Amino acid sequence: MTLDVKTLGDLYGKVAIGNQAMLGIMGNNRDISVGEIFMVYSQRDGHERVFFFRVSALQNYLRHVDDMARVAGTLMIEGDAYLSGIKRDMLLEVEGKMLGYAEMENGKYAFKSPRRLPDHLADVYRPVPGVSDKTVREMLSSQTGGEVLIGDLQVGEATLDVPVGIPAKFLPMHMGIYGSTGSGKSNLMMVMIKSILDSNLEGIRSPNEPRTRISAFCIDPHDEFAKGVTKFGIQNVVEAMDQDTRSAVIGDFYYLTTHLKATPREIQRYGREIRILWEEILPHDLYTIMDFTPQMVSFIDAQYAINKENWISAILDLTEDPDMVQKGTLNAVQRRLRFIERSPIFVRSGSSILDDVFVAMETGRVLVVNTSLMSDTEQFLLTTVVARSISDLRRAAKSSGTLGDFETQGQLRLPAPFFGRIKTKARSFYTKGGKSDDSGVRDPREMPVILVTVEEAPSILNPQLMQGQSVFKDISRQGRKFNIGLVVISQQVSVLDNVILSQMNTQVNLRLGNEHEIQACVDNASINISGMENEFRVMVKGDAILTASYRELPLPVHVPLFDTLFERDKGKYKPSKTARSSEKHTL
Repeated sequence: MTLDVKTLGDLYGKVAIGNQAMLGIMGNNRDISVGEIFMVYSQRDGHERVFFFRVSALQNYLRHVDDMARVAGTLMIEGDAYLSGIKRDMLLEVEGKMLGYAEMENGKYAFKSPRRLPDHLADVYRPVPGVSDKTVREMLSSQTGGEVLIGDLQVGEATLDVPVGIPAKFLPMHMGIYGSTGSGKSNLMMVMIKSILDSNLEGIRSPNEPRTRISAFCIDPHDEFAKGVTKFGIQNVVEAMDQDTRSAVIGDFYYLTTHLKATPREIQRYGREIRILWEEILPHDLYTIMDFTPQMVSFIDAQYAINKENWISAILDLTEDPDMVQKGTLNAVQRRLRFIERSPIFVRSGSSILDDVFVAMETGRVLVVNTSLMSDTEQFLLTTVVARSISDLRRAAKSSGTLGDFETQGQLRLPAPFFGRIKTKARSFYTKGGKSDDSGVRDPREMPVILVTVEEAPSILNPQLMQGQSVFKDISRQGRKFNIGLVVISQQVSVLDNVILSQMNTQVNLRLGNEHEIQACVDNASINISGMENEFRVMVKGDAILTASYRELPLPVHVPLFDTLFERDKGKYKPSKTARSSEKHTL
């Protein structure tokens, strides 16, 4: 099969020199920018391949001239008449990185690492939006496909109609989103949330097609996701749905906040107040987010062994030194626990949102969590309790052969009051079929993928806290066994713990603040992006480099505005007339 090279774009130049890593191209004197992607057509030994090449450096070149200063001086004296005689000799020397190549195998394109070279003097094509899109989509389908949209493939300062996403099956391998203030992290999160909702909706409408449901517990530190950064937000997606679609995709609520009455009325209808009972907090939840001396840890563990889920109340109510514990240790522990006593979201008694969060996560739903009115410590403890509770429940399921085993494991791992309330629901989620204790248990990898976002990650994912007991360290190492993935969001890469960084198999690298962070990003990327440092320096808001350990190609993407995507897609949230007529006829 011979490719129609016209679909590659405009003929730009010829391959001059290079190896399997870097190429030099001699091209026309065109307005080229760093970061552009070219395609090189090759038929070496009869093998038709298209190599992908990424521009990293540019240099003006004038044929037959060794002394550019002399030419410039002559031009100043002789003027345009001299210039017209040398225009045809003006070329652009382009250097860049070989990304890999696509070739046809069994009727479809496969993309491979750059283990080969294109022909001598092979033709080089510059992709053109509206011309090259379909061909590039087909050639890079294995590198760009996925249910969770990140953006469109970027070629220099333009984009092709080539959506770039992350497959749901790789989400439990964890994801890092790195970018400085103003780089577009909030817009990216909104695009991802919308994409998750869209994917779940497609799964509901096509129940016979295999599609993984995706759940997400999304921390929103600035209360932007629901209302939107500019014009539209997730609330607009919810309101665009008809009642049946909303019930299936969103459920009864999607928005969590500390004070529901302070929320706009239209969002209140889909909101719940965040309340976590003291009895649902375990000692190592606090060890994950705060420093404790060995003496404090020993004292807390002893109190938990005696008082179980009432350990916080017991410690805060102590007025005298317990046996064998110094007064200073007791006072230090009580000082650290006072924020729980003062917090409006952690309560000694009443009802808890944790039950509803668990149900939402196990049924493929998205929760937007407004933490703008919380302290950092409150936010981190909330995220920790939720992540640990979900992880422990799925660990209990993974380590059980029957529902009876699961119940035993759940009682060992989770606070008794919480597990007692959700036990019946959990059994219904995890059973293979049947309700008896002898019924088999599903593998968590057959259940919805659960994403938990960690905002302001350096505060709790730093090397000091990672030395002790950390829920996030455990999830980063073993979460994929339980279909749980972390989304770590940070303005800095260099301060994050190496254990966490090594487990982030997908990175979305937005504009970064300084050279130190750029280098840390390059050093910790899942695949080799050395040589792309210059591109970080010219990024604008929304530009990103997507790297993933399960792909061969680092992908430059531009994240579209959420508003643009919503206006394009808002009609799809209501069923088509054909579907409505079919439902009416069936009834």
